[in-house]
Amino acid sequence: MPVQVTTNGVACGNMVVPFANFGWLVERHLLRYPDTPSLEAEGSRLISTDFAERQLGSFIQRVCTWGGYPGIAGRVLNQNSTAQIRRLFRSAMTRLEADPPDVGGALSEVNLIRNLGTPSFASKHLRFLRPDICPILDSIVSARLSYQFNRNGYGVLSEDCNNIAHLLQYNKFSNPRHRDDNKWYVADVEMAIFAYLNDL
Repeated sequence: MPVQVTTNGVACGNMVVPFANFGWLVERHLLRYPDTPSLEAEGSRLISTDFAERQLGSFIQRVCTWGGYPGIAGRVLNQNSTAQIRRLFRSAMTRLEADPPDVGGALSEVNLIRNLGTPSFASKHLRFLRPDICPILDSIVSARLSYQFNRNGYGVLSEDCNNIAHLLQYNKFSNPRHRDDNKWYVADVEMAIFAYLNDL
């Protein structure tokens, strides 16, 4: 079943991950994926340039490489026009800037890009554009925690991670990402959960 908040932590399947463990789980994830902070910064710059063509290609290449499948980027860039990719990313951002954010709708927009038609790599791109509200929904998280592998499951995962982030911050658990006001992002919580599942 999806993650469940308990008194002392978060139930992931049959095990409870204590809130106190989330910090070192994030550190563990960063050891495996050390480019995470710089890729978040690149995503922020990409938004500031309104998805400029040159930066867009670099971003897609880096996200796919980070995810372990750099060849996907070539297919994305070769089988979609730059104008189409920009339009769909802009549409996704409009969804994310809504109040409340429509992360499921944003995922659906990115899914319209050829070769980003499944939640895994589409959500990776969203995660690096808006780590504050966007997690990654890949096959591991979907299968082991029973999140539907679609826009609905993505929305539920985002909401669950957001609730956990608020609890971690409220209870003053340190975030190794050193964000302003020790804030926990949705992506930070998902990083910790993924690191935990990856070690099972």
